[in-house]
Amino acid sequence: MDLIKETSDRTKGILAVIAVAMILGSTSSAIKEALVNLNPETQLAVRFTIAAIIFLPFIGKLNLCLVREGAILGLLLFGVFAFSTIGLETISAHQASFIFGFNVVFVTLFELVFRQSFKIDVLLAAILAFTGIVMMSWEGDDPLSGSLWLFGSTIADSAYILLREKIAARHPSLTLTAVQIWVIAALSLLWAAPGLLGQIEAIEMNLGWLSYLGIVGSALMTLLMTTAQRWISAQEVAVLLSLEPVFGAIFAFWLLGETFGIFSFAGAAMVLVGIILIILDPFSEQPEFSKSEQPELSKLD
Repeated sequence: MDLIKETSDRTKGILAVIAVAMILGSTSSAIKEALVNLNPETQLAVRFTIAAIIFLPFIGKLNLCLVREGAILGLLLFGVFAFSTIGLETISAHQASFIFGFNVVFVTLFELVFRQSFKIDVLLAAILAFTGIVMMSWEGDDPLSGSLWLFGSTIADSAYILLREKIAARHPSLTLTAVQIWVIAALSLLWAAPGLLGQIEAIEMNLGWLSYLGIVGSALMTLLMTTAQRWISAQEVAVLLSLEPVFGAIFAFWLLGETFGIFSFAGAAMVLVGIILIILDPFSEQPEFSKSEQPELSKLD
């Protein structure tokens, strides 16, 4: 029964992260559409105000530890969304998805540097996914400034994924998500306040996109990710999220007419192979390699 429950929880975690990758792939195009009339700070403020209203019923039963840890996660996540929104002003939606997919590299590197451990199958999947993302982004020619903002967003997201892995299991998912959303909404409103009144007409024009970003791209996505990391590791999350460039390219083609060529198709195939490695080998007995836990040679004789 324990094995069945573990399989079920892990499967739910995998499906949740794949859903998040699909949502993230669509939000880049939605943000690009909204940014035609809206500035980045207003777009962020409105979408997270919508999300915060949705989570208002779940803001009760707080304690100091939950508020502190939720606020830290919310601050990191605010950086993720703010940097990516600014970057999307100058680069294409599908190129943004490719760069954001680099969190598979940063999460793996952070694991190696700070924890000094990794699983061979997850590392191999990360290498395949990274190679695929590089191939998918090879055809891009967007300005460097936008790419740098997206890389900043990716680094912040990697730190967020690793920290959330430690925190998620300690608190109810709905309440922890509510605290994060409200922190982001408050910071976004402070950022947008000076020019918010001048954007009222633009907000009305983009209310459909903003509602989608608030309900699906903010509230639902954050809840799915917070819940998923109760069941699967940060490294697995990062590899699964490398599906985002695949979904991003599809939505960018469908919604914005952005095209992609043979390198993008080949890269997407490599990403999918990396994902399959994670999904098909859930109970691998491969050891985690750690500098602090090397096997004693005397015990192997």
